[in-house]
Amino acid sequence: MYKMSSSGNISDLEVNSEPGKDHEGSLPRVSVVIPVRNEEKYLGSCLESIAAQDYPHDLLEILVVDGSQNNRTSNIARQYADKNHLNLRILENPHGNTPCGLNIGYKNARGDIFIHFIGHAIMPSDFVSKNISYLREKNADAVGGLVESASIEDKIVPKAIGYALNSLFGLGGVTARTGTKERYIDNPSFGAYKKELFQKYGYIDERLTRNQDYEFNQRITSAGAKIYFTPEIRSKYYNRTSYGSLFKEYFNAARWRTFMIGRFVRAVRLRHLAPPLFFLAVILSIGLSFFIKPFTWILLGLLGIYSVVALGFSIGLSIRTSLRFFPAILITYPVIHIGYGIGFIIGIFEFILFGKGKKVIKADAQ
Repeated sequence: MYKMSSSGNISDLEVNSEPGKDHEGSLPRVSVVIPVRNEEKYLGSCLESIAAQDYPHDLLEILVVDGSQNNRTSNIARQYADKNHLNLRILENPHGNTPCGLNIGYKNARGDIFIHFIGHAIMPSDFVSKNISYLREKNADAVGGLVESASIEDKIVPKAIGYALNSLFGLGGVTARTGTKERYIDNPSFGAYKKELFQKYGYIDERLTRNQDYEFNQRITSAGAKIYFTPEIRSKYYNRTSYGSLFKEYFNAARWRTFMIGRFVRAVRLRHLAPPLFFLAVILSIGLSFFIKPFTWILLGLLGIYSVVALGFSIGLSIRTSLRFFPAILITYPVIHIGYGIGFIIGIFEFILFGKGKKVIKADAQ
């Protein structure tokens, strides 16, 4: 069933399949590129969801680009390929980081459409077919849909984190998380891209440890590419399961966001500035309140407004889910916002004021 080959640092493991036969409307070949590193906890569910796609399987290939330091993830990919007869290749990523993993996948993909997916996410059975349908219907260069955070663990904190991330207050109204109307956007999640975009505008910036897809999307839309969003395309993303890992995720996301300041006019928006500006205002108010009494009232006002909004969203989410999640949801909001705020401020100093941005050559392994 398997054919093994090797090319440079990339080893291919693929399931033999017959060339695509004629399909109604001449459907395009689709390559799902999944960069992974130590994803053995999640990858099986991800591959099961791809195996259940209603899109013709002879036009669908999966590229698992493995940056792990062990072979457990690759073994899981092999097992699910055997079980589901998937057209799957495993590619090695010696760098261990996401942007290099994506580029290895894209440069070895045989499809006409590339879908960027991740190992800790799952897609409904119509995910691929809907992407192709909207690409054709809207004559778009890329499309993206709604991503819902979910927990693989049936515990209060992981589930509460997911509820908070899906709310307007959690991430500031990111279209891919809370959008309800179809429209053109500049940053899809798990986007489906026409192959020629990479040939025309280049591949993923391999310096970016985080936000590499955001930078690529900004680059292509700034050059005129059209990306269409529809909430009819849906997928689930398994979020972090602890406050510590959640804080680290948004700290690093904000830190690397600053790497793009000055490169793209739209790279930093009001929702990105809100957490760091709020955090700075609180810190300054604390310091100045010792010397100028009115700043005590400013500090209390800032904390009061934030607390009221956080309480309101936490209560609303708890009523819709279960009241037992209320304390965990309430804690989740400041973890996200403080992590993002501190990361953004540190990124400004690190990448811009201290000039580290000019010295970054390759993304960190992650």
